[in-house]
Amino acid sequence: MTVDSVQIGLKIQALRKSTNLTQEQLAESVNVSWRTISNLETGRVTPKLQLIYDLAHHFDVSIDKLLNNKITTNKSISRIRKENQVIESICQLDDKLLAHTEEYIKLLKKFL
Repeated sequence: MTVDSVQIGLKIQALRKSTNLTQEQLAESVNVSWRTISNLETGRVTPKLQLIYDLAHHFDVSIDKLLNNKITTNKSISRIRKENQVIESICQLDDKLLAHTEEYIKLLKKFL
């Protein structure tokens, strides 16, 4: 199996944002620098096995979920980036707007 650094980075970024963590907070949690997290999320580096293990443990996901390209093979990188942007926008909403957004998404799903 080949390791796709960009895909792994985007998955880690999405997990980090979905848990409202900064790169600094995640870095501290897994004992690396924030630059390492930044380079990882942009696909500039391929994580070592220990870091993959630590990240999987931190996010309570399997190592396979971080490494297996089959999870997102039907998604383009631009699609994953758009999803990450939406997650980032949602994380910035206040509680009232978040509740409205959740209801709106539920309505949209009914019509799809």
